[in-house]
Amino acid sequence: MPQAKLERIQQSWLAANERRLLTWLATRTPRWIHPDHLTLLGLFGALLCGCGYIGSGMSPYFLWLVCIGLCANWLGDSLDGSLARARRIERPTYGFFVDHATDVIAQALIFLGLGLSPHMRFADACLLLMSYWLAALFSFIRAVAVNEFRISYFGIGPTEIRLGLLLYAFGLIAFGSLTFDTGYGRYSIMDGLAVLIFPAVLTCYAVMTLKEARRLAPLDRPAPRAAREPLPEIAAPIGLALQDPSAAS
Repeated sequence: MPQAKLERIQQSWLAANERRLLTWLATRTPRWIHPDHLTLLGLFGALLCGCGYIGSGMSPYFLWLVCIGLCANWLGDSLDGSLARARRIERPTYGFFVDHATDVIAQALIFLGLGLSPHMRFADACLLLMSYWLAALFSFIRAVAVNEFRISYFGIGPTEIRLGLLLYAFGLIAFGSLTFDTGYGRYSIMDGLAVLIFPAVLTCYAVMTLKEARRLAPLDRPAPRAAREPLPEIAAPIGLALQDPSAAS
């Protein structure tokens, strides 16, 4: 299967330390816990996080639920593959599909929950979600094209993003609403980041797509005319066939 041959590239700032921690956890995980259990844990953590964001409109104590959800999401989403590799029970095709399909749902739960909270405008939360998905889509498209799956860009991967959200939640717990006034109304720090991050990610997406297309173009030229297979004969249209005397006999 193509997914089994994918080369994973993880060069985020925390990748080396995270890999050591995940290996340590995988060797100490109880035998009754399977990778699929961890995948579900990651999805449940995202649900907790989204609900915590929404609930924080009623009480700031719900922000602790956000922190717990982010940690559970990291543990489940990061440890499932490490556990499968440690036990030599990898299922590359199934694992790739389930892991990244649930990631899409988890990301929506987290960012839409943030957008429905009092700490960020919904439209700006959608910009952050679109930024995340643009980076993910580029990775998926490139994986199909060149069998190389890049998990991080510019040193930032899913773990660094979760850490940023976790620090923001701690900041809200410690200092309350982190907002500032502008000529267009009151914005939070996350709103400001979204307005800056989305155009930056969109520009990077366009530039990297153009760069990758130029790199692949000379490697994937059409075959010479003589080497091409002959085109199959195409039946004459019905109208022309009826005009042909030989066709009526």
